[in-house]
Amino acid sequence: MIFTAVNLLRVWMEHVYAKKLGFAGQWQDSRNNLVYTGKDYDKSLRVTSKLEKLIIVLVFFAAYYGILYHPTLPVFINEFNTIDGSIYATRFVDVFSSLVLFLSVAFFLIPKYLEKRRIFQFVLISILLIAIVSLLEFQLDQIILRLFNLPTKPDEISDKMMTYYRRKSYDFPIIPVNLVIYTLGVLYGLSRDWIRKYRHESKMLQEKMRADIDLLRSQINPHFFFNALNNIYAITQRSQDDEAGRAIMKLSGLMRYMIYDSNVAEIGLARELEHIENYLEVARLKFDLQDKVDISLEKKGNFDNHKIAPLLLIPFLENAFKHGVGSKGDGYIHLSYLLSDGKLCFRIENPILRKEESWKKHSGIGLENVKKRLQMLYPDRHQLDISDSEGKFKVRLTIRLEE
Repeated sequence: MIFTAVNLLRVWMEHVYAKKLGFAGQWQDSRNNLVYTGKDYDKSLRVTSKLEKLIIVLVFFAAYYGILYHPTLPVFINEFNTIDGSIYATRFVDVFSSLVLFLSVAFFLIPKYLEKRRIFQFVLISILLIAIVSLLEFQLDQIILRLFNLPTKPDEISDKMMTYYRRKSYDFPIIPVNLVIYTLGVLYGLSRDWIRKYRHESKMLQEKMRADIDLLRSQINPHFFFNALNNIYAITQRSQDDEAGRAIMKLSGLMRYMIYDSNVAEIGLARELEHIENYLEVARLKFDLQDKVDISLEKKGNFDNHKIAPLLLIPFLENAFKHGVGSKGDGYIHLSYLLSDGKLCFRIENPILRKEESWKKHSGIGLENVKKRLQMLYPDRHQLDISDSEGKFKVRLTIRLEE
């Protein structure tokens, strides 16, 4: 309970000292945890880390020396007592030993070993640390006993214990107490590490959100873009250029889908496939009418009742047009999608017209991004097979969709 309070106090201190030091930024409440998003966040952490350790030291001193107070009776811990003051010396040794154990595991061993899954090293060092600290504590206690002329053997009893039969007595065996302190240090370190990770992730999320907003602000205003397209379309109508007018309308539809409609987690499968077909029509405009471009599309199934992540399949088409169709329309793209029992089977095939090193270099990034999206959105519900043998590039993607 005490160490949970220390963790919460550390979070609060980051807020207070960030204000005192004049850090630029702001604090935001995320799931009832303060999340600092300022540029001097790391400096705030260093300041509060020192204060956190200072508070832990004060807590240990208060706990270890607090039990020595009794208004009427002398206090004994084994042979150490408040009558001759030996108990205060041994309590200092106990505090020092406990702080070494607690701070070592919470601030060093857990981040360096346990967090990195180096379990064997963590256990080995822990055993050695407890053994060394316990042995050192025992030897120092023996020295204090001799300095105050107290018995050093277990079967001996001091005259003070015989004189003060009414007393407050405690028995704190070294090794069991050290094991308890070490366990508390492990629990505190794990909770501290969890809070640190959670708050770091929250900070990264806030920074990403700010970066996305800045990116949107730096981009061209979509309304201006669509108004410009409408103006150009009006020009094509006045000059009776129907082909250019249709191309502009298709392009406008593509951009509207990419900017507005796709800004959701999932979209209707029929709407996504319609976008693919519009993409194919716009891509065909690159070629002259006399160019015999072999682009085929086969589809089968009822796509109205299913949803899919938007713009998931487009990179495959972009890759096919970039590497499978030449400037004069040579090459081909064969595309098909079949929906049956909630499973979408998407296939695309094109020849490899570029040299192997060239097309692999330019197609890798887009396909890797698709793989990451699939793994994130459909981790156990998809199968992606890609082959590039015999001069052909083939993609077969199966996704189990939800209605």
